[in-house]
Amino acid sequence: MIEHTKTSAMIFGEVASSGLARGPAVVCDCAEEVTVPRRTIEASEVPQEMKRFDAASFAAEQDLLKLQQQVQRGIGRQEAGIFEAQRFLLHDPLLREEVSSFCLAEKINVEAAVDMAVKKLTSVFVQVEDPYFRERAADLRDVGKRLLDILTKSQLPAIPIFPDGSVIVTGELLPSVMAQLDGQTIRGLVIEKGGQTAHATILARALGIPLLIHVPDATKTIRTGDHLIVDGLAGRVFINPTPTIRREYDRLEADLQAHQTALKGLIDLPAVTRDGVAIKLCANIGKSADAVVAATLNADGVGLYRTEFVFLVQDHFPSEEEQYQIYRTTADRLKPREVVIRALDIGSDKQLPYFPSPPEANPSLGCRGTRLLLAHPEILRAQLRAILRLSATHPVAILFPMIGGVEDLLAAKAEIEAAKASLAVEGQAFNPNVPVGAMIETPAAAIMTGRLAQEVDFFSIGTNDLVQYLLTADRTSSEAAGYYEPLHPAVLQMLGWVATTARTKNKNVSICGEIAGNPALTQLLLGLGFRSLSVNPGEILEVKNAIRATSISQAEHLAKQILELGTIQEIKDCLRALSAGKELRTEAQP
Repeated sequence: MIEHTKTSAMIFGEVASSGLARGPAVVCDCAEEVTVPRRTIEASEVPQEMKRFDAASFAAEQDLLKLQQQVQRGIGRQEAGIFEAQRFLLHDPLLREEVSSFCLAEKINVEAAVDMAVKKLTSVFVQVEDPYFRERAADLRDVGKRLLDILTKSQLPAIPIFPDGSVIVTGELLPSVMAQLDGQTIRGLVIEKGGQTAHATILARALGIPLLIHVPDATKTIRTGDHLIVDGLAGRVFINPTPTIRREYDRLEADLQAHQTALKGLIDLPAVTRDGVAIKLCANIGKSADAVVAATLNADGVGLYRTEFVFLVQDHFPSEEEQYQIYRTTADRLKPREVVIRALDIGSDKQLPYFPSPPEANPSLGCRGTRLLLAHPEILRAQLRAILRLSATHPVAILFPMIGGVEDLLAAKAEIEAAKASLAVEGQAFNPNVPVGAMIETPAAAIMTGRLAQEVDFFSIGTNDLVQYLLTADRTSSEAAGYYEPLHPAVLQMLGWVATTARTKNKNVSICGEIAGNPALTQLLLGLGFRSLSVNPGEILEVKNAIRATSISQAEHLAKQILELGTIQEIKDCLRALSAGKELRTEAQP
């Protein structure tokens, strides 16, 4: 028998779960579609077909409950919440309505109707520009696959027992499949699709499995049995690496292990600079599960609670009571630490299927955020009442998104006062002095920081939107990607201006965009004057490590030097020199 010659190669991907992994490849199809039977039915048969759908939904829910319990025991409560979200999708009345409609209109059996309904609804998800919501399409496909497996009486494909230390290579990895990998000694994952906020990715991170996504043609390039090194730091996969490359990664793996051990030791240490300046290090969250992680990592609170997910998993606007219960469950996880709750920020790339907005030529510049809430005050009032009720027992603050100027803010504050008045009439308790903040996401708001400071208790800078509006570069556009640059001199000068102005007005200002979560930029942000950062839970320890490694005097010297530079490349070169351990230029040097 002629043995296959294993040649060395390297391919690239996007890091979704960091770390290093090595082992034999197992190429498989972990998202194999079910063969869906299609037959013509009479209109009179539709009720019976829908009874079959309801029975399948019940059986699917029982499967999901078991999986949820399994994940909670083996991985954690927050990760188990993924399958609670899938149960929401399973019972979404819109799904049932679409299935019934297809059965009746197309005169087809329920299996074919489920297939069509899931494809239609997932197409809505994938059109949303916000990656977090777009990646929920995988959960809906997962739910649809489970229903079809039950309806067609086929078994869910058994997850094979992979050899110890395997690296799985597949086109797509669904959350239910990822959950069943718990307990197996999987070293790494290489996937052609996937996303940063996909639930399969979240599970991989929780299990500590290095994962690369968006690896083009991985299942064609890699063969089962190839030896792989998955570099979940630089985003590379080495196929049958040479001995020289293996030795390099032996050293790197030892260094990484030492670094990770050191980071775990930071959990109980304060976020304080070397010269004793305390920095408030909070978490950005979107659901209760995120709050559990933030509490585990000893975050100083929640600097940004994105409430959009609360609305997205519903088929209707959640009532005041529903919102109160959800917000309370989240705040309970972090009590007595403060939770800053951002009012619903929809519009632009974040749309609710049950709240159709009129088409706009440029949604990013249209009616969104606080503008949209003020146009629909009934939605805002229900949310404000829920948050105010929570303020009676938990330290919370209200944050308004996409403030354009003083008028927006005054109108939003008037809604708070109206909500307080209505609660007082009903005898409902609330904190009359609940802090109110404004997000600085537009150049107009940044310029008006001094005047806005007269109306708020604190600011939060959303750098993702601020950068795109300041540089007129859509952050979701591949064509404009080269112009969306957080290290543009104008961006950094604007950040420094806002931080300085807020400080002169004695107002706290936090920064919560992607810039805040990059430890390579922590020293610069401290030097610009920020003393409060809010980052994704998984970034807390790295950022804390960066905080504890610098001093304010060093940071201020760096910021002064950076602000004197005129090009993006000069700024990047300066930061690269810093990360390489080179001495910064001082005024005493020529």
